[in-house]
Amino acid sequence: MNSMVEGKKYGHSGDELIQQLLKDILSGLKKKMVQPVLEENQRVAERLEALKAEDRAMMEELKERLEVLEDRVQQVPLMILAALRDAISQTGGGSFDER
Repeated sequence: MNSMVEGKKYGHSGDELIQQLLKDILSGLKKKMVQPVLEENQRVAERLEALKAEDRAMMEELKERLEVLEDRVQQVPLMILAALRDAISQTGGGSFDER
């Protein structure tokens, strides 16, 4: 009977001890297993954001280059026509303005 009284007497202390041990275990798990994963996820997220920013900058540069190329391509027919006019003008001995 004495052990039953002692069991009841230490019952609350035992529960508190178990709760404290569980807290310690969960805290250790978080520190050793969860926290490193969270930190790595944060590093990966930061790197992804940096890569996205680089990608956006490269796309902007590519768009600008494409616009320059489009302008040059549009000028090519005019340059060809002007060169043809000049060549015809030189071979014919006159200019188109003399008509």
